[in-house]
Formats: sequence, C-alpha cells, structure tokens
Amino acid sequence: MKKYFLITVDTEGDNLWKRVTNPSGMREITTHNSKYIPRFQELCQKYNLIPTYLVNYEMLCDETFVKLSREWLNDDRCEIGMHMHSWNTPPIVTLPFSYKGHNPYAGEYPREIMKKKLIFLTERIESLYGKRPKSHRGGRWYVDPWYILQLKKQGYIIDCSITPGVSWVGCIGNNIGGPDYSKYRMKTFYLDKEKAFLEIPPTIIKAPFVNSCCELIKKPYDYASIMHKKLWLRPNGNNLDEMIYVINKMQKQSIGYLEFMIHSSELMPGGSPTFKNENDIEKLYNDLDAVFSVATTNYIGSTLSNYYDVLKGMKK
Repeated sequence: MKKYFLITVDTEGDNLWKRVTNPSGMREITTHNSKYIPRFQELCQKYNLIPTYLVNYEMLCDETFVKLSREWLNDDRCEIGMHMHSWNTPPIVTLPFSYKGHNPYAGEYPREIMKKKLIFLTERIESLYGKRPKSHRGGRWYVDPWYILQLKKQGYIIDCSITPGVSWVGCIGNNIGGPDYSKYRMKTFYLDKEKAFLEIPPTIIKAPFVNSCCELIKKPYDYASIMHKKLWLRPNGNNLDEMIYVINKMQKQSIGYLEFMIHSSELMPGGSPTFKNENDIEKLYNDLDAVFSVATTNYIGSTLSNYYDVLKGMKK
C-alpha cells in the first residue's frame, strides 16, 4: 500500500510566540520570514514533496509571499490552505485584556464575529489565488464543533488542528485554557456524519518506554511529564534522532501518512525562540534534508487535499 508524506507549514508573521495583544492594543506584526520560505520550497522540490502552506492574514498582505506562492500553486508545487489567527483577522474586536494569558483562542470571540472572520479570510484567499481553500488549521491548534460546522459551510473539507494525545488546557489564551485532545488517537477520522469533512492530525506519538526510563533515572521528580512525553514530526533543533525514530516507527503501522509541521517563521534566523541565528538555521536545514531523505524512501509527497482524494478513492 502506498504511503504519503504531508508537509504543513503554519505560514504566519514573525515570532508570534511573543504576545501580540497587550493593554495598549495590538503590536505590529512583521512578515520578514516570507523572504526565507523559497529555500524551504526548493528543498521540498528536491525530494518531490508538495507543501501545504496554511496561511494567515498578515501573510496574505505580504506581496513577496503571495507572488511566489501563487506561482507555486499554479505549477502544482504547493497547496494554499487557511490558518486563522483570530486576534488580527478582520473584523478586529478587542477583548478585555488579561495579564495571565497570551494570544486569544478563536473560541473566546463572539460567534457572529468569528463567522465574519472566517468568511473574510476564506474569500481573501480565493480572491488572491483564484481557488477557494479546502484545508485548515486553527490558530493555536483551536477547533470546536461550532467552528468545524462553520468551516464546512465555507467549503473546507480538511482540518489538521487536532493534536492526538496532547492537551492545551494549561496553555491560556486571553483568559481561558485551550482544547483537550489527549483522548484522540493518531489516525484520520471524519468530523461530520456525512463523512465529508476529514481530520488529518499531525504526526505525534508516545515517546518510547526505554528512553522514558532513562530520563526517569536522571529526573525522577519529573515522572508525569516524562511518562507522557510526545514525539512530534516537527523540528526543534535537537530532535533529529527522534524524528527519524517517528518515521521508522510509523512506517511499521497501518496509518497511510506522515504529517510534518513547521512554522514559516522558524525558517528565519530570529523568527522564533527556537532558531535564533544563522547557525541554528543551517542545522535546521541539515536536519530537514535528513528527515526528507529518510521519509521519501517509503513515502510519496502529497498535499492535504490530494491525500483526501486518495482516501476517498480507496473507499469507492
């Protein structure tokens, strides 16, 4: 059976790990990372991989990114999906500021406002690219049943927001914790009764027990976090071996895909807290080259929507 390697890029402004909302309003969000995305696109093309760029509002205002990604889309070298950050997607609504939190979750806004935001961003993508987006990832990994219904009404058929085995309850938005996905399993599933709206979770698995035991010897006081540690197919600068382990482990499973994720801002020196300088970026690209090389030994490159079509074809 063929297996597919999916690349998802949360395509967004620079260093959104730093809080955007503050007591005096919203800080400026820059998009300098758009100039660093072509290198990543070239690496994907080297391995015949087709990234899905899940794009938010400020990146749709960046002429450099829109021009390049339109060319890639027209040549079937990428897919353009939607990634909504609720705090700066029009119409802008300012929530009462909370010092205990961070950037708001979509669910903290009034539903009528959220509906307008979803419509605005969807139509913005369609007007810029000539195609209505089909794939989505929620800002800060947020979706809920109402949100999913609204996405479906706008023509979306794929979501990739649910992080299996991971809870965001302890990560405060403006004033509330995030969604709890800890009971979800690592597999695709439909989010509607009609089986038209598909969840394709990013690849996240449990850490191996042997390694967990080794960590426990060093940090016995940290039992809970060590025993519940997850391995993501997502680079952090020090996890090449873990990512290769994930690929090899998943290859033996019946799941027909791997889903890699990264933020566009992580491709730029200083664009994230993780990759702070040029040396960090060079190491990142060495790791990416290794991961893509191993993955394409047994996996075929695909976008989210192409993989959706594959699954639909298998069930006919």
